[in-house]
Amino acid sequence: MLELLTDRTYIRYWLAVVASFLGDAITKITLIYVVATETANPVLYVSLVVIAQLLPSGVLGAFVGPLADRLPARLLMVGSDLVRAVLALAMIAVRDAPLLLLTLILLSGAAKAVFETARITAIPLIVRGHSIPTAVALFQSTNHTLNLVGPALGGLLLAFGSVTAVFVIDAATFVVSAVLLASMAVLREVPAPGPDSGRESYWQSLRTGVGGVLAVPSLRFLAVVLVPVMLALGLFTTNLNSQLLAVFGLGPLAFGLAQAAFGAGSIAGALTGPPLVRRFTDRKLLIGSIVLFGASLLLLDPTGRLRDSLGVPVVLAWCLLAGLGSGLFQVPVANTLLSDLPEHLRGRGVGLLNALMVNFTILGVVLGGVVADAAGIAESIIFTGALLLPAAALLAAVSRRGSRRTGHGGTAVGPTPADSEVPR
Repeated sequence: MLELLTDRTYIRYWLAVVASFLGDAITKITLIYVVATETANPVLYVSLVVIAQLLPSGVLGAFVGPLADRLPARLLMVGSDLVRAVLALAMIAVRDAPLLLLTLILLSGAAKAVFETARITAIPLIVRGHSIPTAVALFQSTNHTLNLVGPALGGLLLAFGSVTAVFVIDAATFVVSAVLLASMAVLREVPAPGPDSGRESYWQSLRTGVGGVLAVPSLRFLAVVLVPVMLALGLFTTNLNSQLLAVFGLGPLAFGLAQAAFGAGSIAGALTGPPLVRRFTDRKLLIGSIVLFGASLLLLDPTGRLRDSLGVPVVLAWCLLAGLGSGLFQVPVANTLLSDLPEHLRGRGVGLLNALMVNFTILGVVLGGVVADAAGIAESIIFTGALLLPAAALLAAVSRRGSRRTGHGGTAVGPTPADSEVPR
């Protein structure tokens, strides 16, 4: 990891992403604050803001892929940053008009979908000569840190500044990101064309990409894995805060510590991933992380029983373990995606699987509220963990059967640790 932090190319990329994501994290809490305090129906509009932030990536992610396979990453990333800067400034003028504000949030989400697809597609270019799992872990741990720091910083800005100042700062972060990315020569490279890319229309390219991605056994397996896990993560995300506040009855300080413990666990999971990728195949690590996350959800039951005698520390330990499982899962997912995708399909593969993740997360969020209303908050989380463990066992059985059929023994179809290195 120290090698990456001394690589000037990666550092510029990392700083650009930090600036962009920090602006997103600050604005996310600000938008919720604006609609919660300045609209007649705050519950409705808060829900609409959350949906508007997520929906474009789910709906448009797969459709951005063909563009990422044809255009330089610099053009897509810098362009989307500048568009988001303009939209952030425009939000100042329409903050009192909820429908117009939601429209701008949707447009900003669409620009983010372009940025994210191009950003992930460009990672192998950025980390040439370095380990992809290490680069993924460094980014994921940074992202989890920003998710903790950003809302807190946004709250301070709202307390001591103004909503207008937050939107101006958000626009400035996108400009900083655009300037850093525009200076990176490696992002000017045009993706390597596929065998028929010059003769394909956009829609033909999209269909070819879907077929090409699903033709890779490890990516097909990954697509199957993502369905139950993203549903579970969406359900868990919906009910975690309710569990901490309504069921455990945590006060402001304890609630903040619980959120920090979950974030710390996610960071630890991301940083633990690269050493484990070197020891285990991606499939084994995927299944192991699902087992860990599912088991952590099941442990909510004894956590609730022990809380009365042991107090808040047992809740913090549970949050830490749940964060560890969710953070660890992301490392083999990203490593499989970036290592096994053919270069000419990288944009379409990233867009397709990212859309799959977002859409099933949204579905999990919706189901989380329904299940919690029907069965109870704690019961819905425990039930989710109980479903994940047999799902992991089934995936392990399918993986072993596929390995025997292809003659690989117990290894995954994905790359060995040595294959995770991108040559110069």
